[in-house]
Amino acid sequence: MASSCKSDGNNEREQVKKKSEDLTDTNMANKTKAPQLDTTTVDMEKVKKDLDWADIKLKFISECLNPFLKARKVTTNCSDCDKISFSYTLTSNENGEVINVRRESETIQCKKLSSNDITALHDAIEIYLKKQVLPKSFGKGSYTGQLGFILKC
Repeated sequence: MASSCKSDGNNEREQVKKKSEDLTDTNMANKTKAPQLDTTTVDMEKVKKDLDWADIKLKFISECLNPFLKARKVTTNCSDCDKISFSYTLTSNENGEVINVRRESETIQCKKLSSNDITALHDAIEIYLKKQVLPKSFGKGSYTGQLGFILKC
C-alpha cells in the first residue's frame, strides 16, 4: 500500500494549488513580497584596463626603475629606501602609442638618491613611458595611474 504525507489518514489525491490561486484579496495583506536582492554591475572594460595597468606597473619596475636604482647602487629596504611612488597621466593615440606623459604627484623616501638622481629618474621614466605602446583596453585617450612601490615596514 502506498503511503501518503497527509497526517489525517486520507489517501485521496488533492490537486496542488498554484501560487496565484493561493493569493486572494483576503489573504494578500498577510503576504510579504520577496526582498529585492542588491545587484551590482561590473564594468569589464575598466577591469581589463586595471589588469593591463598592473602588467604595465610590473614591467615598469623591472625594466625602468630597478635598473635605474641598481646603477646607483640603491637597495630598497625599510631603512634606506622604502618609497618611490609616482602618479602619471599617459595620453595615447588610436594605436596605443604614448604621446604625452604628465607627472601628477610623487612620493620619494630614498636616502641615497640625490636631487640630481631624482631629476635623472624623472627623465628616465618619461623616456621609458614615451616608448611604450599601451594595450588596446586603453584605446585613444588619457589614463592616470600609480607607478613605483611603497614597502610595508
